[in-house]
Amino acid sequence: MTTKQLYSKFTQGLKWNALFYVLRKSMSTILTVLLFRQLTAQDFNLWANLYSAIFLTLLWLDFGFRKSLPRYCPQFAKDTKAMKRFITYLVLFQTIVLIFFTPLFIKIAHIITKKLQLTNKIEVFYLGCILFVAEGIISVIRLIYYSYFWQRQFNSKMSVIIIFKTLILFIFILANAKSNILLKTVFVTELLATFVAILLSIIMLKRLYKGKKLISGKISQQKTIREFAFHSGIMWINNNIKSLSERNFMMLFFTHLLGPIQANLFKLANDGALLFQRIVVKTIGTTDTSLLSYIEIEDAPILKSNKKNTKRMENAFATLLIKIISLCIPLLGVLFFISFNFNNLFENTFVFKIFFVITIFYLFEHMLSPCERLLEVKRRYFLLFFSYVPYIITIATLILFRKAKLLELTGIIVTIHMARLIIYVLTFYFTKTRYKTKFPYKPIIKIVYITIFITVILSIITQIIKQCL
Repeated sequence: MTTKQLYSKFTQGLKWNALFYVLRKSMSTILTVLLFRQLTAQDFNLWANLYSAIFLTLLWLDFGFRKSLPRYCPQFAKDTKAMKRFITYLVLFQTIVLIFFTPLFIKIAHIITKKLQLTNKIEVFYLGCILFVAEGIISVIRLIYYSYFWQRQFNSKMSVIIIFKTLILFIFILANAKSNILLKTVFVTELLATFVAILLSIIMLKRLYKGKKLISGKISQQKTIREFAFHSGIMWINNNIKSLSERNFMMLFFTHLLGPIQANLFKLANDGALLFQRIVVKTIGTTDTSLLSYIEIEDAPILKSNKKNTKRMENAFATLLIKIISLCIPLLGVLFFISFNFNNLFENTFVFKIFFVITIFYLFEHMLSPCERLLEVKRRYFLLFFSYVPYIITIATLILFRKAKLLELTGIIVTIHMARLIIYVLTFYFTKTRYKTKFPYKPIIKIVYITIFITVILSIITQIIKQCL
């Protein structure tokens, strides 16, 4: 595959990720609002908590595949037989593991049942258990397609499924179905949609196997599998360590340390910040790792024989930086526009300040995230570990010492996000010194100027409208 074709697939992947995210997010938001109005408070709480339990457990059972599959799938693509065997074993492994861990999910579900004092909804929990397994399977299959830049083929079919699923639920909601019937319908419809998605994905695999090879060459299967397993383990550890500063864990931590009121303020602010963060996360998806992996795999034989830098990785890294920063800087512009003109977005100004701080940290992390991706693709595990050390020490100190509550909510949040940002600053330093990566200042400065100009113009127009009203 030529460099031009690779960049074309990378850009196409970004566009389809963005389109799919907008569709899925808009549908889920509308559905959440309608369910909030239609379901009883108890049933809505059960629905929300079960979904949280499903995706939180799946996050912990990720096994590092989100980062390791885009790194190693291109290598298996060199040999169609090896690729088929690898994908088959991977899906089977994930299915067996999910079934094995289903009792753990049931345990979590029973804890939720006790806390919410629900004893007459046991069939809903069993539906949730089946959905847990199904969602875990489709998430791995999705990663496989994304690793080969098949976002268009996969997301187009998933979009049709999501639209049909949502329309069916709309019909039940408009028919004023009883709360308990509607709750079961939501889970059954979600299950059917996920099973259809799995079936379609498996059928599509034939096309994937017959598709044009993206990378040519030979593969040492046993060696590559060992490397894949080790890389997955390291990525899994990294993800789980970083999850200690994510919303689901921090909500529990703040409730334990500062009480439910402070924890609720954090959740409100953080959920607002996640709207900004997920625009970047869902648009980029795994395309960053995939792009750098294809370059690394194709350049490996050249670098081994000539021992000269082909400049392709340097150019790919710069392209990735520009793409991510071109998403983040406009979002910063939107954030500042909101802060200047709609700082009463949250009723509590304290919540708005936390939201503002968290969002800025999230966006700056993502602007430097290609540095971490490069070290992951290059398999520089020691440098990654060294980058995480200050973060690990900070999080361990906050969790283990109750005196951390003296910092209060704002102080703890700033401390945690500063520790997270240090990871990316250190990875930036390592990529700069070890791989001589160049920061594309000119195009980025241009984006900054355009964003400032648009933000100022919109702020002036908003102030004029406010004065007229």
